[in-house]
Order: sequence, then C-alpha cells, then structure tokens
Amino acid sequence: MNIIGEKQNHQKFSRDDLAVLDKNVTVFSMELLQNCSIFEALKILRYKIKYGTDFYHLYWRNIFKSSPKYLQQIVTRDRWKNYVFIENIIADYLLNRKEIDFTDEWIYAGWHDWAGYRIIVGCGPAIILSRFIPKNIAGELESTKLYLKRLNINSPKIFSTIDEIENAKFLNIDDILNFAEQSNDIKPIFQKKHNLLLCSLRIIIFVLASMVLYNSCKIYNQNYHPENQNNKIKTENFSIYMSSKNYDSLMDLLFNLNDNLNWNKISKFCEQNNIKIQAMKLDSNFAKIKTKLSLRRIKELKNIRNIKIDCANDSSYEKLGSDQIAEAVLWLKLN
Repeated sequence: MNIIGEKQNHQKFSRDDLAVLDKNVTVFSMELLQNCSIFEALKILRYKIKYGTDFYHLYWRNIFKSSPKYLQQIVTRDRWKNYVFIENIIADYLLNRKEIDFTDEWIYAGWHDWAGYRIIVGCGPAIILSRFIPKNIAGELESTKLYLKRLNINSPKIFSTIDEIENAKFLNIDDILNFAEQSNDIKPIFQKKHNLLLCSLRIIIFVLASMVLYNSCKIYNQNYHPENQNNKIKTENFSIYMSSKNYDSLMDLLFNLNDNLNWNKISKFCEQNNIKIQAMKLDSNFAKIKTKLSLRRIKELKNIRNIKIDCANDSSYEKLGSDQIAEAVLWLKLN
C-alpha cells in the first residue's frame, strides 16, 4: 500500500495495487435526497452526470422504500482519480465495523504521520467535508461542530486517533489501513462510475421482473383478473435483453412506468380485442402497439374512439373477398 500524503509519501503493508491519497487536493460535498424513490434518485444522478462537470456517486440502501439517499460530489484533478481516498476508507471502515449505520452522521479527527491533522465529516458512506488542520485540533473540532449545526447536524458520532479528544471513540490508524489492505472492495471511487450502468441494470432487471410480472400488462398471453383488488396482471412469457445501447430507453421506460402509464387500460383493450402484442412503444400519452390482425378486424377497430391504426395491406385481397392478415400498428390514447 502506497500512501501519498500531504507532508510525505508513506509505504504500509504489502499490497502493491492499492494507492491511497491523503492529500489536500480534493473537495467533497454531499446532497441528501430525502423521501426520494430510487427512480427519482437515478434520474437526478443522470442529469447531474449529463449536465455537470464534476464527479457524482449515488449511495442508497433500499430500492423500494423512500429511505435516505446520498448524492456524493467530488472535485479533484484527473491525476488523482486512480487513488483511493483516505476519506472513503475511513467511512467504509466505520460501516464495516458497525461503528455507524447508513444514516448516522459522524466526525473523524485524526493525526496521520504523513499528512498531519485531519477532520473528516460524513453521513453513512458519504463524505460531507474534509479539512486539513495545521494545529489546535481540539479547537478546530469544536468550530466544525458549530458549523455543522447550520447543516442540521447536531449530534454526530465522534471518532479520533488522538487520545486527548474528549467524548470521542479511539481508533487506531493502523487498524484502518489494515482493513483497507485486506478488503477487495476498496477501490478508487472514480472506477465505481463505470459500474453505475451495471448496477443500474441490475436494479432495472429486478424491478422490471417485479413490476411487470405483477403490475403491468401481459406481453404475450394476457390473463387479467378484474376481481383482483391489486389489479395484478400475470405474464407467462416476459423477457428483456439489456445492453449499454438500450440502457437509456429502458430508463425512460421505467420513469414512464412509475409516473404516467395506465396499464389497466392497455391490458383491458388488448384482452377485449384479442390483440397479441408483438412489440410496444410507450410514452406519456400513447401506447404504440405492433400486432397482426385481419382486415375485417382492422376495419372494426377503426370505429373505436381514441384509436388510430396504421397498416400495410394489398387492397386486391379485399376485392377477392379474402380476409387477409396484415401487420398493423395501433395507437392507443392513454389520457
């Protein structure tokens, strides 16, 4: 383990692939997303990444409950992005040792031989601020507590590697570094940015499997039970294939599922008209359904309000009296 410190570099233990940054070159900030679903949180993160210039990372614990989520913002130069920040190591250590819970606010005040005095403030895994203190660590700790009251942080748990800090639980810096040495999960947070897509896809797969199976239309063989108070729609054959190419469209689908669509209307329409869905595109106003229907059935459906039909057929079949099967696209108005 190589440590790049504020005062000097330091070699600790034997793990050559772990480079730790303990230097005053990084600015941390955190935004608490309270009463926010995972869909809303991912949407916020997506816009931050798309329109912002800084690095953002989302911490959450529960997918379905509106539990607190933390949007971590980090500003540093590119040359430091391959390092593991000591701030993240300390937060992971406190969580791993169950010194704090996901929602606990905390302060770490420490002395590092290679960096000097440090004050780090966090909430669960996220870092709120990180400061280097030239001297008088006890006085600076009290000033930090006063400042945190402006952020509605009134009773943080306090940890320190310094014996003289009152009301603080003592930590051994060697134990913290040894934890980092032995943990395979310790890696630069900027690498986790590349795992956002994979992590989001896992959430999407799980949520789609739950929501679509129990609360969405049956894609192939629909079996809708209106007597069911939960309006659950069962499906026997639903599958979805994900890749980096269709990630954005799937995210848009999830937001539509969560906010806009009337799945009961789509299901009832398809069931009453014996429509087998081949493909479906959704937005807030229409369900665009691709299917195959007889020309006779297409004519009947054209008389239904709120339905628009596009189809490709040969009119000579009608003249011969043949009820041709044609490919059709049905536009079902949802609102």
